[in-house]
Parts: sequence; structure tokens; C-alpha cells
Amino acid sequence: MDEVLTIGQLAQRAGISVSAIRFYEQKGLIDGPPRNKSGYRTYPLKMIERVRFIKNCRGLGFPLRSVTELLKLCYPENDEIECSRVQERIQRQHELVLNQFEELNRRRAKLERLLEACPCEDGWQECDFIQVMLD
Repeated sequence: MDEVLTIGQLAQRAGISVSAIRFYEQKGLIDGPPRNKSGYRTYPLKMIERVRFIKNCRGLGFPLRSVTELLKLCYPENDEIECSRVQERIQRQHELVLNQFEELNRRRAKLERLLEACPCEDGWQECDFIQVMLD
């Protein structure tokens, strides 16, 4: 008989919480497992790889819809991975991350201007905080 894991064991081996596994099941990213005679959920060992894949996708900022698409593309029924479609999803996420990075850099620059505009020791007469905030 193949080795199976409880939900806690799967969570530990995949490096996520039990609630995350339940969430993945609820969202259809992983199938709900059968239960043993005691009523415990039992997961096959191969589920560790799938859960880690989902965890890593989420860590890269992929939204759930994209994770679902990537799972279908990377774990197809016919064992034929569609590399060009996977590459498209990765490229789309890369562009999104670059845009977020640029936005964070703009925020950082404005915060630095705010720090320079409001020198505590000079009092409100020398403070340009409001003007920088309005820029």
C-alpha cells in the first residue's frame, strides 16, 4: 500500500499551514482527499509536490486564477506541458512585478522627499511636508 499523509503531515512537509491546505481544497487547487477509517484525510505523497508548486506560485505573486492555469499547463492529463503558454503566464507576472517595483520605488522616493522636507529641529516654519504631499 502506498504511503499516505495526514493533513498535518502534508502541511509540515510542504512548509505551509493546515488552513492553507484547506483553502487550496476549497478553491479547487487540490482535490479533497479520501478519508481513512478514523475519518482523517489521507493525502498521497505526490501531493507534497503539488502543494509546494502552489505555495511557490503564490510566493511569486501569481493570483489564484493564474495558479489554476499553471497547474493545468504544468500537470496536464496527457503529460504534454505547453511551454509557450507557461512562458506567457510567467512573462505576464514578470511585467506585473516590474510595475509594482516601479511603484514602490516612486513611493520610496516620495517618502525620502518627505523626510527631507520636514526637519524636526527647524520647526514648522521650515517644514515643506504639506507641499511635498500635494506634489
